[in-house]
Amino acid sequence: MKPRANVFRVLVVLIFLALPLPVDGKWRLDPLAIKYKWAEEQAQILVGGGWGYYTPAFRWTNDLRWRNNAAPTQPVYFKTQFRRRIERDWWWDLAGRYAVAPTCDFRWTEVALEKTLAQPWALRIWGTGEWRRVNSGGTLEDYDWQLIGSRLRWRLLPSLQWKGELTREAKTYPSPQRSSVKTAVSNEVMLRYAPHTILGRWAESVRVYPDNAWKNYYYRSLRLEWKWKIGNNAHFEGNCGYNQQNHGSGETGGKLQMTGIFDYPSTREYKLSWLCSAAKTVVAEIPLPEEEEDELPAADWRFGLRWQDLTPPYILRMELFGKWNEGKLTGGWAARLQGHQRRFRWTIGLAPWGGFYPSAEKGYWIEVKYYLD
Repeated sequence: MKPRANVFRVLVVLIFLALPLPVDGKWRLDPLAIKYKWAEEQAQILVGGGWGYYTPAFRWTNDLRWRNNAAPTQPVYFKTQFRRRIERDWWWDLAGRYAVAPTCDFRWTEVALEKTLAQPWALRIWGTGEWRRVNSGGTLEDYDWQLIGSRLRWRLLPSLQWKGELTREAKTYPSPQRSSVKTAVSNEVMLRYAPHTILGRWAESVRVYPDNAWKNYYYRSLRLEWKWKIGNNAHFEGNCGYNQQNHGSGETGGKLQMTGIFDYPSTREYKLSWLCSAAKTVVAEIPLPEEEEDELPAADWRFGLRWQDLTPPYILRMELFGKWNEGKLTGGWAARLQGHQRRFRWTIGLAPWGGFYPSAEKGYWIEVKYYLD
């Protein structure tokens, strides 16, 4: 484990590498954001803001986030990042972050070399490291985490684009059985021909635990998306995905999911969306002492209706959704109202059961942003 002081030395080096600042730049202030949320019988307060120095060839940005119920998964943090042009569309990036939670703190750094503008190709190579240090009792442990990645985007034709990514990461704990190494690769192809856009994505990853082979796993994901602009006031979006994971213990799981969204009518003032999705476990094997045959669970169906009023200065979004699983029907509603008044932007969210998507935010919240610039 590296000493804590090393991370602070890295941050100091980053600052001096970026100085002196170009004289033709401009300071900007990010909006001051305050969010109050009530979820799971707990009040949550989030305060955020930032500032930066911008020129055509250089950028220095800073972000600060504070929350009243900080946790290892959602800590309080300060992040600083430098971005400088080397030549034409070649850039380098340096970033550092320090985060704090009640029982631990985190040091995070990243360095990257990037070529932007995929005409005909773009490239990004980066290295990232994070170090967690536990400062009190509990079940948490220190860890060191490093990742090296590369991403290439190539425009084969004006309407055809390919993107590939390869990463290698290592996570080390004091307990050897928790340490692991992961290798991941993905390929993505996008084809545009009016009025259609088709995207296909394939990804695989392998995580290996040298001292605990039962936790090893192999993961594979296949995804196909299709967008169709049917007319001036009609649009369809569909996607189909398959995920499979095999564990060293012999457990195997696979899931197939399909989602369709039909927007009609869809205008500049309002939009009505018809939502439907289905998810089904298609592979589920757990080694047992005796052979047993169990039926796979029935498909999990979701359906919903989303209405949006896009009339300035307000945007109103409402959802009605339901879920059908194992012969039981459950449902809920959600609403979100956004508005602006001079320098103020505000959002009111009401989503006691989340939304149509399982990952939708739950709870009740109000968020206010004040634009200083």
